[in-house]
Amino acid sequence: MPPPYAIRSTRREDWRELRGLRLAALADPAAPVAFTERYDKATALPREEWEKRAAGGDRGTFIGEDPTGRWMGMLSVFSTPLCVRVVGVYVRPEARGSGLAGALMRRAAEWANGRELRLHVHEHNERAARFYASFGFRPTGATDTDPRNPALRAYELAYRPRQDGPGPGPAVRPARR
Repeated sequence: MPPPYAIRSTRREDWRELRGLRLAALADPAAPVAFTERYDKATALPREEWEKRAAGGDRGTFIGEDPTGRWMGMLSVFSTPLCVRVVGVYVRPEARGSGLAGALMRRAAEWANGRELRLHVHEHNERAARFYASFGFRPTGATDTDPRNPALRAYELAYRPRQDGPGPGPAVRPARR
C-alpha cells in the first residue's frame, strides 16, 4: 500500500524546501522534456524569488509530503482568463506510481473550482502523457514548439472537472497542521 501523502499549499517560509524539490526536478533525467526552466538558471535565483514562489500570491503551489514530512512531489497552478494552467508537475522517482501525482492533480482541480485545467506535455514525455490521459486530460489540438529545440512539440491538454468531484482515484487526506 502506498504511503498516505498530505497535500498542502506552500508558504513563504517553505522556500528552502521548495527550492530543493524544484532543483531535484530540474536535475531529473526527464527534465529536458518536462520543464522549460533550466537547472543552472534556477540555482542562480535569489532567496527572494524562492520566497515569492513559495508564498503563492496569484498562483498556488501544492506539495505532497510523506508521513515523515519529506516533500515527494509538487505542482503549481495559475489562473488565466480562459482556464487554470498547471505547470511544474514533479514526483520524486521513488514515489512515482504511488498515486501522489493523482492526489496533486485532484488538489489542482479543487483549486480551479470547476474551471478547466490546461497544461502542455512534450511529445517525448510519454510517461506524463499517459498519466494525464488516465486523469482525464484530452488534447485541445493546440501545440507549442520546444524552446530548446524548435523541431519538437509540446501538446496542450485540457481537463474539464466532473460535477461529482475532481478526477479519478482516492481522496486526498488533509495536511497535518
